[in-house]
Amino acid sequence: MVFALPFLPVLGNHDYYDLPRLHSLFAPLIQPLQRLFNQPLQRSIGRYGSFQGDAFAQAFLDYSKDLTPAALGQHLDRHYTAQTDTGRCLHYRPGEFTRLPNRYYSFRYGGIDFFALDSNTLNAPSPLPKDQYGESYRRMLQAHRRAIAADFAQVANEAARLHKTIPAEAERLDDLSSKLEQLAEVQHDIDQQLAAQSFENVDVEQLVWLKERLIASWQNPQVRGRILFFHHPPYVSESTKWHQGQTLAVRQHLRWVFDGVAAAVGDCCDRGIVDLVLSGHAHCFEYLRTLETGHADSNLNWIVCGGSGLSLRRQRREGAELDEVFPLSEQPYRQRRLVAKSQMFVGLRGHLGERHRPYSFLRIDVQAGSKPQFVVRPYISERYHRAWQDYELDAVVL
Repeated sequence: MVFALPFLPVLGNHDYYDLPRLHSLFAPLIQPLQRLFNQPLQRSIGRYGSFQGDAFAQAFLDYSKDLTPAALGQHLDRHYTAQTDTGRCLHYRPGEFTRLPNRYYSFRYGGIDFFALDSNTLNAPSPLPKDQYGESYRRMLQAHRRAIAADFAQVANEAARLHKTIPAEAERLDDLSSKLEQLAEVQHDIDQQLAAQSFENVDVEQLVWLKERLIASWQNPQVRGRILFFHHPPYVSESTKWHQGQTLAVRQHLRWVFDGVAAAVGDCCDRGIVDLVLSGHAHCFEYLRTLETGHADSNLNWIVCGGSGLSLRRQRREGAELDEVFPLSEQPYRQRRLVAKSQMFVGLRGHLGERHRPYSFLRIDVQAGSKPQFVVRPYISERYHRAWQDYELDAVVL
């Protein structure tokens, strides 16, 4: 697979799962039964899953494991011709050779260092604290899990009574299918939080790699900026994501990296460890700014570009301000602190027949200068009353 233009992806959660063999055996049988009984619910997953990222690896990575030693040497001499401070590296050539060196990687363009991460290996929820707060939170999760299961059954029963061949009911089915997808996602996250027993699933090697690369980037006078991109957002106000265990896990691990970089380079990074953090996963567009978090991820720009997802989602009922619980010196007393604020949110709005679905993508222009300035332009294609309208939002200058 070779692209005429640069195409530099990172793995998302749908690139990282397997399905049981029984699923692959029964999946072909389900579709005829759905047509026979006019079953409206559709599965948005492939027959086999993604083979734990192997499908992504075969499509995008420099998948050289089957090369003989002699062929491997020729391959390295042909494609690993770019030079870095630490030696040769893969030369990415649009139109000729566009494989990536790893599931996480870095590159420099226009004096800006880009760091691409695989956040799927950094988002395992941490074990719940073994104190009064942890036990209270566990009971809350269990109660929430029961409520979600009841909601799932109610939505599924309503969907089973509708017919996709009737236009008015078909739109309602779309809404219900999206709701079932959200509920299943919340259920899965709660189950992961309740089952978490250790920190063994954390990809420490990747975190150390990122910390070392960021430190080297700050020590290089030729670099004028740094951009980080990965799938799972550490900060987001979309309704299903802020309270998820994986959101907190990615945020904690990123703080560990940023704190280590700040300790190593000191005043060099007084403008922020990175200039911009890009992510997806949440089904919306959002621009956020962190406040004083108590860590080196304070006062940074965060953009969530997930508004092209299958089903758009709303902003959380609590609104744009994001807070989190911080422990105090005397347990079990804890305090809440405002850590981030959403500056712009574009997602599902309205109810029933008055729903607006503003799907989006972004263009980001980088201005010249010793410190890069970013001009972010959201483009919208909105579906309302079965009609589409395209428009552009005002640019945001970061």
